[in-house]
Amino acid sequence: MDRPRTNGAEPHAPLYRELPRPHGFEALRVEGTLPPELAGTLYRNGPGRFGSFGRRYYHLFESDGALTAVRFGGGRAEGAHRVLESEGLREERAAGRPLFGSVVSRPRRALNNLRGRAKNLANTNVLVWQGRVFGLLEASKPLQVSPEDLATLGECDLGGAVVNTFSAHPHFVAARSAFYNFGMRFGPKSAVDLYELPLRGPARRLGAFPLDAPTALHDFIATERHLVFCLAPTRLNLFRALTGETRPERLFDWRPAEGSELVVVPIDAPEQIQRFRTEAFFVWHFANAFERGPELVLDFVRHADVSALGTMRDEAARQGGVIDMNLGEACRARLDPKTGRFDAERLPGPRCEFPTIDGRGAGAPRRYVWLTLSDGEARGIGRLDCERGELVRWTLPPGQHPSEAVFAPRPGGGELDGYVLVLVYDERRETSHVAVLDAAAPEAGPRAAAHFDHHVPVTLHGTWVAEAP
Repeated sequence: MDRPRTNGAEPHAPLYRELPRPHGFEALRVEGTLPPELAGTLYRNGPGRFGSFGRRYYHLFESDGALTAVRFGGGRAEGAHRVLESEGLREERAAGRPLFGSVVSRPRRALNNLRGRAKNLANTNVLVWQGRVFGLLEASKPLQVSPEDLATLGECDLGGAVVNTFSAHPHFVAARSAFYNFGMRFGPKSAVDLYELPLRGPARRLGAFPLDAPTALHDFIATERHLVFCLAPTRLNLFRALTGETRPERLFDWRPAEGSELVVVPIDAPEQIQRFRTEAFFVWHFANAFERGPELVLDFVRHADVSALGTMRDEAARQGGVIDMNLGEACRARLDPKTGRFDAERLPGPRCEFPTIDGRGAGAPRRYVWLTLSDGEARGIGRLDCERGELVRWTLPPGQHPSEAVFAPRPGGGELDGYVLVLVYDERRETSHVAVLDAAAPEAGPRAAAHFDHHVPVTLHGTWVAEAP
């Protein structure tokens, strides 16, 4: 296995080092008592291979993805971790040298772009749909993975539905029993493709809407009747992209004077889109959206701009030890599509990111949003009551760093009837574990933990799949 050099610099924190021993499912050490009703699999995805043949990538977003899975059942836990082996990664290994990304020459990068050659990194999120598991990246097709041992099966276009790309942030709408997603098309006529993935039946392309200019669009949100997009005033410099630029802070320009554009797409009539202008802001991640009378209510984390891109550089990982992306503010906004009025209210709490909910009611009113929190040196998980504006938090011990919180419900229960699963990296032990919190009392700390005997490289997003009854 090729190991990236640190070029004489201080070694990187284990969060930004490839796991030397990828493996299938094996028993994890359990601390405490796992709830007997906790039965299913937690999937996590994120960067897992941070360089190629001794050369570190410039930015963490260039890293090949790695899937981590933890199976719970009968009071036991098993864990697996594997790098996702795309066709591009296999090509590099066969060639014995890097072929993609910032570690190759700029002429080589430009030639790759001209030939339409790219590596599917699949390093951002994971989708489980109709029993199939997919690693996701913003600018590629889904990469299918075996749920049995996390072996990579290959790129997939979902039965021909995906015409170009499939973003890393599909959203479930419970009332429609379907996932929705989008894909970006860049070129002389840039556009956003829209997709529907029903729990039963084939995936389909709903339609598309045009973009005035190529922009950065990381996430969107769905209600029971609408898809909602926030197009921030970021502009992709196509010339730089085509000529081999890989630094995100050089690829995207921030133009706040232009303001942000809100695009509302009726699911049942996707050609009848509505567009509204508001002040400039950026959304990395939405939590949920629903309809209240004539208004659309949106819960998300708001950022002033796209400066968080700069914090994900490899140099920041080396110097800072652990990258802190928690730069945003939790917000609840209301949009009236009839008048175009848009009002956003900041909700209480420290800097935060990675908002999640109990997905069983996604697209309908949800009272609670789970957040990763950053308050000075303190890291934690928060449960935000969006109706009352109250925040309950679990603060981790010094040197422990939480991932995004994933809700695992008890069957038939409410929003607080279940468990919150958090992948935690422990600096002192250089290992990772899944903490199991009671959703009704997260401030009490973990009821149990399932420990790997190694670190897990940084993960970004994940999902819980309950065991079939």
